[in-house]
Amino acid sequence: MAILLALFVLSCGARKAGEPAMATERHSTSFEHYVDTSAYPMHPTFKGWSGDTAKALNNLRQQIDDILGDNGRGVTSAKIIFFEPNNTVHDIFSLNPDASVLPASVEKLFTSSSTIWALGSKYAFTTKLDLAPGARIDGNTIFGNVYLRPSGDPTLRSSDLDLLANQLRSKGITRIQGDIISDLDGENPLSPEAKEYMAEHGSWDMSVHDSVQSDNGALASADTTSSDDEDEDENEAGALSTFPNFSLDRNIVTVTVAGGYSKGSPVSVRVFPPIASVVVINHGTSSAPSSVRVRTVGRGRHRRTVRSISRGTMTLHVNSDGGPMDPEQTITVVGQIPARQQRTYQFAIHNVPMAMAAVMKWRLQQDGVSVSGQPRVERASTSNGETVAQKTTSLIDLLSYMNKRSDNYLAESMFRKLSTIAQVAATAPDERARKLMRSWLQVCNVDGTSCTFIDGSGLSKSNRTNANTVVNLLAAIRQQGMFELFTHTLSVAGYDGTLRHRMIGTPAQYNAHGKTGTLNGVTALAGYVVTGDGQLAAYFMTMQHFRGGPWAYKREQDKVVEALAGFKYSDYQSAATMPTFGDTGLNAAER
Repeated sequence: MAILLALFVLSCGARKAGEPAMATERHSTSFEHYVDTSAYPMHPTFKGWSGDTAKALNNLRQQIDDILGDNGRGVTSAKIIFFEPNNTVHDIFSLNPDASVLPASVEKLFTSSSTIWALGSKYAFTTKLDLAPGARIDGNTIFGNVYLRPSGDPTLRSSDLDLLANQLRSKGITRIQGDIISDLDGENPLSPEAKEYMAEHGSWDMSVHDSVQSDNGALASADTTSSDDEDEDENEAGALSTFPNFSLDRNIVTVTVAGGYSKGSPVSVRVFPPIASVVVINHGTSSAPSSVRVRTVGRGRHRRTVRSISRGTMTLHVNSDGGPMDPEQTITVVGQIPARQQRTYQFAIHNVPMAMAAVMKWRLQQDGVSVSGQPRVERASTSNGETVAQKTTSLIDLLSYMNKRSDNYLAESMFRKLSTIAQVAATAPDERARKLMRSWLQVCNVDGTSCTFIDGSGLSKSNRTNANTVVNLLAAIRQQGMFELFTHTLSVAGYDGTLRHRMIGTPAQYNAHGKTGTLNGVTALAGYVVTGDGQLAAYFMTMQHFRGGPWAYKREQDKVVEALAGFKYSDYQSAATMPTFGDTGLNAAER
């Protein structure tokens, strides 16, 4: 539904010299000490300014207003704050800060920060091979069953299972006399702080918006017409598993159909990864190969060469059937494909736990560990058992990959991970995730009544937030002690992620850390930047309901961040000498 709002500027009075900054009370929350060792960490150094701050800030406000001011298109909403040396904050600029807007991928700020709080900053996803009760190791053989116990690492690839197989080989194990069993029992990894908070506040009711269910089906990869951040790196397709703790190759199986050498020959079908539970029924045949015929027609000066192309017959249909608990998934191939051609199809893996057990057995055998039993799925009666191999992925590393590349599948996987925590009382899994996200906002003393969390990625057009809430969250991240850890996960302007092509050659390059968001008719940018005086600023800007491409509006966002990055109180004492940062041709040093 279109949001029809008149544009207006909410002027926040400049703080006079000597006047205390606006303080915001926060709940006390401690995080493990973290040192950002990335190439460009943020290091605010501001110690205060004794000059006329009001004149400088008013000139800065005027410059930002000139960039973002009403030009008759859609809705623009923005808010910018500065942090004082004691981490209190005061408003610098606001434009429609209460407008209800689509967050797009800025939603990932809520998802990632609440995941850090809920799971703990030291949490790591583990994929383990455990001995089943009664199993034992004797010489080079495991006698008994082996449990495969993942914890929902969405980056896990079938090739990563080689690491588990190699760990067994390094222990001298070359045989397993038993089955490979995917254990459906999950973990409850709630952090001590989140556990304590939920114990005290776990009975509060969900808002009316939180009863909306998210789509647990397949996720399409991002594109420039309907999905997020067309300036991002490759954002691969993925499918959400019925069992969130199980993920392999983004839960996608690739089917390649290749025509034979000549007309009438059978087609070949290759499935990767080669999953024993994925069965192929092949009724495909090869039609005549594509060909080009060249002949000469006409005489004398009318003589010419004519090319005729035969593309062969293409009537190929490839379908996938099966349910999330079916032991087999059927790939059916019918129709014709021209000889010596091939087509590639991708399907969601329906029974991911069964597929993971099957691929684990295949990888073990490929790496020299024979398995006499079969892959299967069960809910273990006990979680005890010796761990004989495991792979770990740091939560912070995963969130860094997710936020920098704006990876929708990883964000939805984090949302689903929160939904598995049974210690959080809720009537549905998705409500657990939303409850944890809202609990995190309560811990931060951030008013979340403007937020509607439908998913974790921001793809849903039913998500809602406003500029006040986004910037208050960024302020809380700083004040709660999560700043260095969290900014490590954000894209760095002119360097990496979705900001790698933006703000190059300006004071914001290698300085501004942010999260982009783009949907049809929506572009947004939120994050932090350090001013020329070393003062930390947090910002959120979004343009909504516009027509045409987003690049002109992204450039406006960049100009604002560049102005903040170049801001010095001494330079902004006079409007006549106020610096400008745009397409001036000056490099960062000259500015």
